[in-house]
Amino acid sequence: MITRRKTVMGVAVSAGIVMGRAQVVLPGYTKVAEVPITTSRIKSEQRALDRAVEETVQEIEELRDSAAQRLGAQVASVFEAQLLIASDKSFLDEVKNRIGIFRRNAGFVYNSLVQETTHKLKHSVDPYMQAMGEEIEGVSNRVLSHLSGYRERSTVRFKGDRIMVGKSFTPGEVLSYRNRKAVGFLAGEGGANSHMALIARSLMTPMLIVDDIWSQVQNNCRIIVDGTDGRAIINPSDEEWSEYQRKKKRQGPALLTRIKKLTKIPPTTSDGRVINVSANLELPGPVDDILAAQKFPVGLYRTEFLYLNSDGFPDEDQQFEYYDRIASKYEDSYVVLRTFDLGSDKVRFDGDIGPRETNPALGWRGIRLMLEMTDIFKTQLRAILRASTRGNVRILLPMITELEELQKARRIVSQVKFSLRRAGIRFDEDIPVGIMVEVPSAALTAHRLALDADFVSIGTNDLTQYTMSADRGNSRVMSLYNSFHPSVLSLIQMTIVACQQAGTPLSICGEMAGDPLALPLFIGMGVSDLSMNPAKIFDSCRLISKIDFNLVKHLVGPVLSSHSSAGVMRKLQNYRNALEKK
Repeated sequence: MITRRKTVMGVAVSAGIVMGRAQVVLPGYTKVAEVPITTSRIKSEQRALDRAVEETVQEIEELRDSAAQRLGAQVASVFEAQLLIASDKSFLDEVKNRIGIFRRNAGFVYNSLVQETTHKLKHSVDPYMQAMGEEIEGVSNRVLSHLSGYRERSTVRFKGDRIMVGKSFTPGEVLSYRNRKAVGFLAGEGGANSHMALIARSLMTPMLIVDDIWSQVQNNCRIIVDGTDGRAIINPSDEEWSEYQRKKKRQGPALLTRIKKLTKIPPTTSDGRVINVSANLELPGPVDDILAAQKFPVGLYRTEFLYLNSDGFPDEDQQFEYYDRIASKYEDSYVVLRTFDLGSDKVRFDGDIGPRETNPALGWRGIRLMLEMTDIFKTQLRAILRASTRGNVRILLPMITELEELQKARRIVSQVKFSLRRAGIRFDEDIPVGIMVEVPSAALTAHRLALDADFVSIGTNDLTQYTMSADRGNSRVMSLYNSFHPSVLSLIQMTIVACQQAGTPLSICGEMAGDPLALPLFIGMGVSDLSMNPAKIFDSCRLISKIDFNLVKHLVGPVLSSHSSAGVMRKLQNYRNALEKK
């Protein structure tokens, strides 16, 4: 148990800073009392199970409807999986059968069968199977609570700023606790692509995942959660508390709503150079209305949510409706739809994808997967093309490593276009098809790739990971994962120069695009398009207005000549300090 000040690092899954008191939520029903019953009680126990399931289904339906109203139908569909779990007839029939055979209480039999079902799932090396185990357990806890007659009063609001600390949270718990005015989450298990994380991001609620943290934090202790930098401070000092209060105040109480205050879009540097700022998105939600109203484009819309949130790949019409709504929302700007970027930590190793890989980050992922699953790839391309009639949609291909992949993908796009023409279906004939530069091989051959791509987006997160051979989600090598390393910056500069020479539009995408240290360097390199987390847009626009392009272009040489990450960051920090003094 942590009783003194301690900083812990974890996986940031939903951006923002929250400060408050820990509300520790202990894991749910892991053991339920075993009670022998008489033959005459079998029917009553079975009926009690039916009532508990009915009440659970009703709760989940209410959460689904609440999510639909606040966040939209796509996000609300997360709860459909829970409804299927709760009302699984074959599972419930087996529970009732065992109640009769073993003559034990419904809660004990139900929980025993749940534990049998989830044990292998939770101990699987497959992240999707682990998440499924947690999902089943979360739903079962609701059923068990109804069986026991105990229900936490879910309508009572928390007093003060409560940060929920637990082993994991179901989507319903995230939504419910947020409705009760919890300000953030610190979880001990889960991933950036779990339903828990997806709901937190859609609600714009900071969340951090730190291994086993739930068992170490004392209830009601003071805590700071930085869901942007991936840091939590348990029992912070008064100085740290004050520092983070200032940091949080600079961000503002409603970070995204400050975007409404921006009057000059796109922003310009102090010497009049236009810098186009766009947003990275993965879920529909309140942020769409804010960005669309200000005519901000979407530089990256992650479409894999459609797969991760369902039992399989959605059909063409489902995808078309989704893409068409997005295109309509951003009719006054544009949307870059990245094709399914699956693989690594964003895949379920089942009948859809195939067997688990030993090293998935270096395996069958991104465009590699889609070029072999051509039917699925064509279905997605047909849906995107059908939604492109407004002329504001662009296609982005992820994880391109060599020219042949781009050429193959372009041939498939041409085939899909041909089939649509034959069917008399309208689409944007000139829809741009771009690539993501995320691996060193693409950066090193960018001079050739840029000739065949309509635009290029540099994915700084993966580029850093592959260049430094350091998993960005692994705390043991987190110190090596540094986007300011000279090798990473050299690859970025190489790609920028290649695109400039080819006349191919280029943008910087990923966490680095909204980093206040990196932003002057990118502008100095000649970058005029930046796509970032919406939470970074306001501060980035304000910073851009203070930057003099003719000054920062002289910053590039000295920075790139540095021999270490520390040297790079020191020079950029010196520039930032000088800028703040103006």
